[in-house]
Amino acid sequence: MPYRGTICRALLISAFAATAFAQTPPPEVDQALRARVTQFFQYHVEGNFRKAYEMVAEDTKDFYFAAMKIQFKSFQITGVKYSDNFTKATVDLNTDQEIRRPEFPSTIVPIPMSTFWKIEDGKWVWHRDADAEHITPMGPSDVASIRSNAKISPQDLRKIVDPDSLQQMAANIMHQSGVDKTEVTFATDKPSTVVVSFHNGQEGTVKVTIAGGKSLAGFSAALDKTDLGPNENAVLKMTYDPSAATAPMPPQATVRLVVEPFHQVFDVALTFTAANH
Repeated sequence: MPYRGTICRALLISAFAATAFAQTPPPEVDQALRARVTQFFQYHVEGNFRKAYEMVAEDTKDFYFAAMKIQFKSFQITGVKYSDNFTKATVDLNTDQEIRRPEFPSTIVPIPMSTFWKIEDGKWVWHRDADAEHITPMGPSDVASIRSNAKISPQDLRKIVDPDSLQQMAANIMHQSGVDKTEVTFATDKPSTVVVSFHNGQEGTVKVTIAGGKSLAGFSAALDKTDLGPNENAVLKMTYDPSAATAPMPPQATVRLVVEPFHQVFDVALTFTAANH
């Protein structure tokens, strides 16, 4: 019996070692894949889609040719998973893409994505895996369950990769933050203080600062804090003291708040007027 137990343990150890080895790609295979992925997406940073087309699998060329091309600002490989004896791979990336809409400044948005690769004629090529197109950064989504619910169509699902839809989603996210007042009035003949509350509606931390501008004698503006977590508020306190003014105040001025990393701008319009006006 002890001898038999020793054999079983040896077999288990061997099986574990074989599995561990199978999960580790040969260095030359991993290096070749990463080099091809890097080159492919560097072409998308440069906007050189003709050269990128040459790195697309034969069965995907028509799809790539007809698809809308996205020019990235930057990218980073975050993970690689191999299959089919290291002849196929799923490569996860973080990409930075520029979102442009008329209603807010041009914004760089981080967007994760999964890409699919296989060896064709001895080289790694990008290809479309229709069966795995709904893999998310959190793992595979249950597309069959979603479709059976009949509430979301396949066309709606494809909206999550449509550039215009992504821009609209970004706009909706950006509009979750804001100030509770966009216009305030100060009396020029008496001291006064006005507070404006900024709300961070994002799911992450942001930094809000007051943009530099022309200083006004007798007027001051300060934030009680600049680093805000999700759903936190910052108070903008603005004070005017006519005894400290060295010149007449202009009828109008602006205090500008800038929110990073979105480079989102919120203006608070100031009006200076005599109390009896």
